[in-house]
Amino acid sequence: MGYAVMLLLVFLCHEVSSISILPHKHQTISLLKFKQSFPIHPSAVTCYCPKPHPKMSSWNTSRDCCSWDGVVCDGITGHVIELDLRCSGLVGTIDSNSSLFQLSHLQRLDLSFNYFSNSHISPEFGKFSSLKHLDLSYSYFSGQIPYEVSHLSKLHSLRLSYNSIRLDPQNFEMLLQNLTQLRELDLTFINISSTIPLNFSSHLTTLGLEYTQLYGLIPESIFHLPNLEKLSLAYNDQLSGHFPKIKWNSSASLITLDLHGVNFSDNLPDYIGYLTSVRYLFLSDCNLRGPIPESISNLTRIEYLDLFNNSLNGTIPSGVFSLPSLTYLNLGSNKFSGQLEDFKANSLISINLRDNQLQGHLPHSIQNQVNLTWLRLSFNNFSGRVDVSLFSNLIQLWHLSLSYNNISLTNDNNVTLPESLVELELATCEVKELEFLRSANQLEYLDLSNNKIEGRIPDWAWSNWNFLMRYLNISHNMLMSVESIPLQSLDTIDLRSNLLQGRT
Repeated sequence: MGYAVMLLLVFLCHEVSSISILPHKHQTISLLKFKQSFPIHPSAVTCYCPKPHPKMSSWNTSRDCCSWDGVVCDGITGHVIELDLRCSGLVGTIDSNSSLFQLSHLQRLDLSFNYFSNSHISPEFGKFSSLKHLDLSYSYFSGQIPYEVSHLSKLHSLRLSYNSIRLDPQNFEMLLQNLTQLRELDLTFINISSTIPLNFSSHLTTLGLEYTQLYGLIPESIFHLPNLEKLSLAYNDQLSGHFPKIKWNSSASLITLDLHGVNFSDNLPDYIGYLTSVRYLFLSDCNLRGPIPESISNLTRIEYLDLFNNSLNGTIPSGVFSLPSLTYLNLGSNKFSGQLEDFKANSLISINLRDNQLQGHLPHSIQNQVNLTWLRLSFNNFSGRVDVSLFSNLIQLWHLSLSYNNISLTNDNNVTLPESLVELELATCEVKELEFLRSANQLEYLDLSNNKIEGRIPDWAWSNWNFLMRYLNISHNMLMSVESIPLQSLDTIDLRSNLLQGRT
C-alpha cells in the first residue's frame, strides 16, 4: 500500500512539473520575440515617467521567464498571468501578429507610459478572455478602439486615457453594457462625441470621462452608483446636468467629484453637506448661482474646494474657514459680498478670493496661515490699513495679490515681506516706499502701479531684481528718475505716467 502511494506521489509530482515546465518554453519564446520587436529607449516619455525602467533589457534565457522583471506566473500552472511593462521605454508598434497575443492566460497587462506611435489597438486584445486589468494609457495609440474590447467581460480595470484614439458611440454603449464587472474606467482624452449611456456597472469605483467631447444631459443614475469613489466629467463644455433631487446614494464613498465646465445653471443643493467623505470637489465654470449652503461645514475631510468662476453670491459661510483639512480654496470670480470671517483652521496652502465684492478689513487671522503659498485677494472692496506684518511670517508665501481694493499698505512695524515671494501684485495699494521688499530677492513678477512711490528706485532693489525679474510695472507713480535698468532677465517694464526727466 505504501509503495503504491509513493508511486502515485511520484506520478503527480511529474505531472505538476510537466504542467509548469511546458508552458515556460513557449512563453519564453513569445516574450523574447516581443522584446526583439522593440528598440528600448530608456529616455522615452520621460515627461510622464521621471524614472523610466527598461524592464525587458534584463530578459534572457539564463533565468526562468517567471523570474523576469515585470513578469508574474501562476504558481500552479506556470502560465504568465501578469505583464507589467509600465514606463519601460518601449518605442515601436504592436500589430495583430505580435507575439504578445500568444500569452492567452494574462490577467493583468500594463503597457502604459510607452511610445507605441501610430499603433492601433488591435482587435486581438479582445482575445485575452481572462484579463481583469488592462492599462494602455499614455502610450500614443491612435485610431479607433475596436469593438472586441467589449468582449473582455472579466475586466475590473480599463485605462485607455491620454491617447489619440476614438471610441464609436455605439461601441461605448456596448462596452458599458458588456463589462459588468468594471471597477475602474478611465477614458480621459478619448474622443467619444456621444451622450452618456444609462448602463454603468454597479461595481464602479472610478469613472474618468473628462475631455471626451460628451454632450447632452448627465443621467441622474450616475450620481447614485453605490460604490463610486471618483467621478470626473470635467472639460466637456457641451454637457449639462442637474444635481440629484434626493441625497446621493454614493455619499458614503465619494472622494473626488470633478464637474469642471459642466453647465448646471443651478444652486448648490443643501444636501451637498451629506458628501462627508469628499476630499476633492471641483465645480468651477459650472454656471452655479445662489449662496453656498451652510451645510458645507459638514465636509470635514475636504482638502480641495474649487468653485471658481460661477455666479455664486451672498456671504461666504464661516464654516468654510473652519474646515480642518482644507488646503486649497478657490472661490475667485464669483459675486460674494460681505466681510471675511476669521480663518480658524491653519491647513490652507492656497486661497483665491479674487474678483468678488468682498468688503471690510482683512482678518488678522491671515497671519496664522503659516502654510500659505498663494493668497489672491485682488479686485474686491476690502478697505482700511493693512500692515505688512500681516504677511511677514508666511515664510512659504509664493504669490500675494492685493491689487485694486481700497486698502492702504503700511509698514508700521518695519518688517519685510518673505523672501519666498515670486509674484507680487500691489497696484492701487497706496505704497509709498519699498523697504518692505528688501528681503524679497526671488521676485519674478512685480506690479506696483498706481501707487505713491516718489524719487527713485533704491540701488538694493535693482540688485535684488537683476537676475530673476521678468515683469516690472511701476507705472502711474511719482518717480523722478531711473538711472539704470540693469535687469538681465526682464521681458516687460512699464514706466508710464511718472515724473521722469532726462535720460533713463
